[in-house]
Formats: sequence, structure tokens, C-alpha cells
Amino acid sequence: MAIALTLGACSDAEVENGGKQQGLMPVLFSAGNMNAAVTRASAPYMPYESYFVCKMFFHAGANDTDSTEYYTANNPLTADVNMMTELLQIDNQYGNAAYKGNTFYWQNRKDHVFLALADNNKLKEPQAFTDELIDFDLTRGAKTEMGQQPDPILAYAKAKPAGATSEANRVKLYFKHQFAQVQVNIKNSQDGSVNLENNTYIKDVELLGVTKKGYVPFSITPKGEVDKATFEPESKDYAFSLFEATPTAGYLKTYEGIAYGTMQGIQITWYEADTKVEHKAILKKAIDVKLVSGTKYIYNIELRRSVIAQVVAEIADWKVDESNYEANGTIKN
Repeated sequence: MAIALTLGACSDAEVENGGKQQGLMPVLFSAGNMNAAVTRASAPYMPYESYFVCKMFFHAGANDTDSTEYYTANNPLTADVNMMTELLQIDNQYGNAAYKGNTFYWQNRKDHVFLALADNNKLKEPQAFTDELIDFDLTRGAKTEMGQQPDPILAYAKAKPAGATSEANRVKLYFKHQFAQVQVNIKNSQDGSVNLENNTYIKDVELLGVTKKGYVPFSITPKGEVDKATFEPESKDYAFSLFEATPTAGYLKTYEGIAYGTMQGIQITWYEADTKVEHKAILKKAIDVKLVSGTKYIYNIELRRSVIAQVVAEIADWKVDESNYEANGTIKN
């Protein structure tokens, strides 16, 4: 049984779903930018009816302070003692979340850590993330588009109930992509050695050496921090085929995919229109690129006979939304 400090009575309305527990203040969540300066018409929120799993970690010792470790070898993380896990669902257009089972309650006036995880490509499906480390299969398999790949998004927040009401203590979650996205845009060579105007002769665009399996932490360190996502190393011979997508303006072909690990090159396989001779070309500037969580890598490429001329490479944040919302906490990179 968790140690609980009475923080004030709550009404039935304050518990968005789940039972009412007299004398304790429920934890309310919003997923998205709740900054009053951002109008509701433009503020990005997690979509209505989206699911995410949240874990709450808290100090349970009678003499604990904010600087006390959340757990030790002799006092490990234990459900309903110093941590809890629940499924929530967005129940309106402004990102407010409702519990689908039991309700979190503030356990004391000290810092609580909240860690929320969802699959951005399966937001409308209830997820069952419970382990401390969640693995995701990044192989292509029978998938036909990037939207079928796992896209784990993680939110971290540290908060304490400083306000007098549940609404005043509402926890705001900002989710971040845990893997990376790679996009390759291809156009004809300016020297005329390759002509892909009919848009049919590129056979494959592959990322070399990226991982087959990525891991996302769904727990905290004793200090209340979160480690970065990890991966299983692969040899440079492993190739992941990107998915063909709607061409970017000014390019004949666009390929994209979610990936992680260390990229050892981008390989393009293509045929000449007249002879059907197969060519393979590797973009050497994409060798030994360590893909960073929450980052989108864009390679704009000019394809020449048997070689690649890189036109522009852009590395930018891969954001869940365009808000400037920040949680009171950090994820180590």
C-alpha cells in the first residue's frame, strides 16, 4: 500500500475516470501545449481518443526528501509502493486525458516523476507497455509504408502538487520521438547521364547497417532521470529498404522510413531505361551516421550514372508537433 498524504478533498468531476477516493487529490494530465498564450485554434494536442500508458514514480519513505533516491537495491521499484502504471485516453479536443482504470493520486508534497509512452502510429489502439525496457522491431517485414512501423513517443515530467486544486497541479506531457526518421529525395542528374522522367526505374533505396531492434526505457534511474533509447548493433551488410512516399516537390522519387542505430550508407539500386542494366550506388557521406532520437535526416540527391551526387543534406528536429511546450524534466541524450 502506498504511503499517502492528505492533500485536500476532490470532487467527482476532478477524477476524470475511475473511483473517487476521499481526501486525496487526483493527478490530471494534458498531452500537448497548454500555454495560455497559444490559442486553442492553433495549439497542437494529442488527438482525441488517443491512448498512452503512464507510470508515476514517487518517494515513499517517511523521511524522504526531493533529493532522496526513488529506489535502491534494498528498496526496488514496486507497484503501489513507490510507483504505479495506468492506461489513459485523450477524451476531448484539448488534450485532456481520462483514466481507463485506476486513478493516480498525489502521494505527498514531494517531487513525482511521470513517464508516458505511446506508439505514434497506433494511437487509437490501447497499448500494454509494462516492462522497464520496451523493444520495437524495426525490420521491414511485410510493411508497405512508414505509418506501419513502430514509432514510440515518450514524455517525461517531474512535478509536485504545489497548488490547492487538481487543476492547478495538472501535469502537462510533451512527447518526443525515440527513434529517427530518414527521408531520401531523388532527381535526375544535371549532366544528363540519368533520366528518370517516367519515374519507374529506381528499384530500391536502402539504409545500410541500421538496427533491427530498438529499445525504449520505460522506467527511471534512482535519481529520477530517464536513459536514452538503445539498439542492437548490426553489420554494415544489413540493408533496410525505405518505403516509397509521395514525391517531395522538385524531386521524382521520395523514400522514407523510421530507423535507429548507426547508418553505414544509403544504397540506391536503379535501372537504365534503355538497357535495364542494374546499377548500385552508395552515398558515402551517409557512412557512420549515428542516428539521434527525435531527429529527421533528409538527403536530397542527384543520381548520376553509377554514382550519387549529393545536393543537400538536412538534419532537423523530428517533432511530434510545432509547439514550444517543455516538461519540467529532461531525457538524457
